Amino acid sequence: MAPLLACLLPTLAAAAPVVQNPSFEADRYTAWPGTAAANGKAITGWTYTGNAGVNPLWKDPQAQKGPDSPFHDNGAVPEGRQLAFIQGPGRLSQVVSGFERGGRYMVFLRENTRLQRQGTQWPRVQVTLGGELVVSAHDVTPIAKKDAFDVPFYRVESAVFAAPRDGEFELVIETVQESRTTTILLDAVGIAQIIEDAQP
Repeated sequence: MAPLLACLLPTLAAAAPVVQNPSFEADRYTAWPGTAAANGKAITGWTYTGNAGVNPLWKDPQAQKGPDSPFHDNGAVPEGRQLAFIQGPGRLSQVVSGFERGGRYMVFLRENTRLQRQGTQWPRVQVTLGGELVVSAHDVTPIAKKDAFDVPFYRVESAVFAAPRDGEFELVIETVQESRTTTILLDAVGIAQIIEDAQP
């Protein structure tokens, strides 16, 4: 697996391993400020460490009324209405099955940064799969000004890699900066299977 922040585009994406709750739409949090610890200690499909959670909060989850997003202060959510966040060092992870030995894959996600309470650093994020670095640690800056929500989050793609065996691998999105107040915003996490066009 190549530890690169990549610009490769797949020739063709086919059926692929499925990330559970990829856009963090499964839960409706109501307790301020949207940390998992304050909302049942769970993010469906994911395990977490650190100060992770989901925004927005819903005053009436059934009717989806009264959304309030204390951590989301810029950029458009790419998929659905919700996002995940990690404030300070922490991680979101899940075990993803369905890989085939020799199959070619690419990890992708959307990311942004909260403007408020930056601290001394912007978030520094890396992604591993099966313990191998697939997206190198990189700083994430805000995609827009405060309260500007017209530009979607950044899209990040790994380099294309070959699965070393059949089965499952743990996908980990981790913030590795020292600052405990800066916050990464995440959405639309997935894995694409890549099929290259045949050479003429």
